[in-house]
Amino acid sequence: MLDYTKQEQWKNGFGQQQSPVPLNTATAQAAVANHLLVWQNDIEGVSLSDKEINFQMNGHGHAVLEQRPYQFQQLHFHAPAEHVIDDDQAAMEWHFVFQDAAGQLAVVARVAHIGAPDPVFEQLLTQFKPHETVTLKQLLDVHAELPATGPVLRYLGSLTTPPLTEGVRWYVAQTPLSVSKGQLARYHQLFEHPNNRHLQALNGRPVLQTKLN
Repeated sequence: MLDYTKQEQWKNGFGQQQSPVPLNTATAQAAVANHLLVWQNDIEGVSLSDKEINFQMNGHGHAVLEQRPYQFQQLHFHAPAEHVIDDDQAAMEWHFVFQDAAGQLAVVARVAHIGAPDPVFEQLLTQFKPHETVTLKQLLDVHAELPATGPVLRYLGSLTTPPLTEGVRWYVAQTPLSVSKGQLARYHQLFEHPNNRHLQALNGRPVLQTKLN
């Protein structure tokens, strides 16, 4: 199992564009991007896997990110959040992972604060089985979980777990999701250890802020 208490031992032979990073909305560069994130209505969860450090919803579907077609791969979770926005670290962060035909990865990240329960997260908590991959009882529509309005911070980074591969396009939505205190407690009963990677230096990378229509 990946040991988050020994992150300094994770091998990074890629360079200086690692993730996650601290994000500051005051210094982000305002940028217009027409049709930045376009979701199709077929983005759905099919199965749920135990990844030891969290659970992962595997799925399918299509999206267009910066006018390039991508396929939805999976959704996984970090608690607490990995990206810190304006010095605020949320209770959780959800990573929606997409891949294009050339293998280019893009991650749409949404932080989640404590508040109302989330229905998709509830389905995953209810159907999860340790040490197994289970087929969900029905296709799980995650369209409503993806950002449709509000500002998005974007930058070029890496995977946040080994092999820490760079060249990943990050889209971090500023509009948060919410999970209930009870849901988070149930999640921590399953995965008690924090699984957030330490913040990495920006090293001069630009952070762009674009508002969705």
